[in-house]
Amino acid sequence: MNQANQLVINYHITEKCNYDCHYCYAKWAKPNELHRNVDDMKKVLSNLAEYFLSPNPIQKQLQYQSVRLNFAGGEPLLLKQRFIDALDYAIELGFEASIITNGHLITDQFIIEHSHKLQLLGISYDSYYAERQQQIGRVAPAGKVLSPERLQSIFKQIKRQSPTTELKINTVVNQYNTEEDFTDLITKIQPNKWKVLRVLPVFDSIEPIKDQQFDAFVERHESVAHFMSAENNDSMTNSYLMLSPDGAFFQNGNDELGYFKSRSLLTTPIDIALAETGFDAAKFAQRYQ
Repeated sequence: MNQANQLVINYHITEKCNYDCHYCYAKWAKPNELHRNVDDMKKVLSNLAEYFLSPNPIQKQLQYQSVRLNFAGGEPLLLKQRFIDALDYAIELGFEASIITNGHLITDQFIIEHSHKLQLLGISYDSYYAERQQQIGRVAPAGKVLSPERLQSIFKQIKRQSPTTELKINTVVNQYNTEEDFTDLITKIQPNKWKVLRVLPVFDSIEPIKDQQFDAFVERHESVAHFMSAENNDSMTNSYLMLSPDGAFFQNGNDELGYFKSRSLLTTPIDIALAETGFDAAKFAQRYQ
C-alpha cells in the first residue's frame, strides 16, 4: 500500500499573473474564474471538503491524515481580499492551507496578518540574476524582479512571525538556468524544502531540456541535496490533483490544449470528475517518499 500522510489539492485560483514566464502551462484562455462568484467558489470548495475529508477510495489507498489546499495561479496574491476570503473559507472547512507565489506581492502586512494561517508558503524562484529572470519572464511589468536579498528577508520575517509555517522554494530547471548554481542561496535561506522541477514541455512553444542538463543541475547541488526534492517529467504527470480557475480537475497532457480537463465540479460529482482526468494515487505517494 502506498501511504502519504497528507493529500494535496492544487487550486489554480487565477490565470492572472504579474509575470510572464516562458514555460508557464497555467493558461486556460481566460476562463470564468470561480472567485468572481463567491457562492460558486464556496460550493466547489465545500464539495471538495465533503469528498476528501470523508472516507473515499483515495483516502483508503493513501491513508492520508489531512488534506491541504494549495493555492496556486497565475499569482494568487493579485486577487487581494478575494484570495484571503478563499483562504479563510478553506481553513473553516477543515483544510490545511498553503500558497505558491512568485513572492513579488508579499508585503510585511501580509506576513503579519496571514502567514500564521499557512502550513506552507512556497516561492517560485528560478535565478539569482536579474538579467536571467528577465529572459525567463520572471519580471513584473515595471521591470522589477525579486532580488535574492528580498527573498531572504521574506523568509527571515516569516520564520520570526510564524515559526510553524514551512518554507519552500520551487525552481523550474529550464533552457536559461541549467548552468546556474543555487548552493549559496539555498544555504543562506535554509528552506524546509527546495523542489527542483524539470521544465514540462506541455505546449509546442515550451522548449524542453536534455536529461543530461537536468541530471547535471541536480548533481551540482549535492551539498544541499538534503533540502532538495527533484522531479523529472514522468513523476510530474498524473501525480498531482489540480483544480483549474473555473472549477474543473485537470492533468497536464501534450495535445494542443496542454492538458486534459474534467467537467466542472459545480455540476459533476467528484468521483466522476476524477475519473475523467486520471489521478494516480501511487505516483502521488511516491513524490512524498
